[in-house]
Amino acid sequence: MREHFIRLMDPNKPKGRTLFLLNVPPYVTEESLRTVFGRAGSIEAVEFAAKPGKDETIKWYEGTAEPFSSARPPFAFKVAYIVFQNSSSIGKALALKSIDLFSSSGECIIKTGMELWHEEYEGNYLVEAKTAKVQVSKFMAGYDKRERAAAEEARTGEADADGWVTVGKEGRNAGFEQKASVIGRLEQKVAKQTSQSKELKNFYTFQIRESKMQNIVEMRKKFEEDKRKIELLKQSRRFKPF
Repeated sequence: MREHFIRLMDPNKPKGRTLFLLNVPPYVTEESLRTVFGRAGSIEAVEFAAKPGKDETIKWYEGTAEPFSSARPPFAFKVAYIVFQNSSSIGKALALKSIDLFSSSGECIIKTGMELWHEEYEGNYLVEAKTAKVQVSKFMAGYDKRERAAAEEARTGEADADGWVTVGKEGRNAGFEQKASVIGRLEQKVAKQTSQSKELKNFYTFQIRESKMQNIVEMRKKFEEDKRKIELLKQSRRFKPF
């Protein structure tokens, strides 16, 4: 561990008050670090990351704050940032010669194994009815807000950040009416155009051969019809070849 210092300043890791820890074991939690380094002074925040970097902390906690999200930080070795309230606590923390993992009563202050897994299961998957109600209300409020915004965009026909325009039944860019009959006719039209565009005439050898045979049959048929017409004209004495 050492005092955290980088050229690009991070407001979440202020200079002079942040302690940087490397190779932190997977089972070490925020609570255990607060217990260990709380002897050096009051702790303002504890953050983890997969590796050193300004944006690595955001990636570590990405998706974990969403309601009903199954995303969890990886169970792997990591780095930690401990932000103290006072800058004098950094020197006290670095002066620690050893970290005692056991309390005066002989109990380990860092939970591991089955005890840790049981606590994580209760904290992440067993939710009280009151807490679940708050999470559901928060999620539905955000969902309703997004739906109203999408409906407003469809009504006004304004482009989003990527330049796309939502097409709706109202506004300047009104779309077709979403009825089963209309959709059915459009699907039939698209299927017909697709089948016609995919059909290849006189592409294969057997197609060319069959096309030639069909033309010969049609020419012979037309020739026989012309002979029959000539015979009828001769019989009616209307045929004057010269």
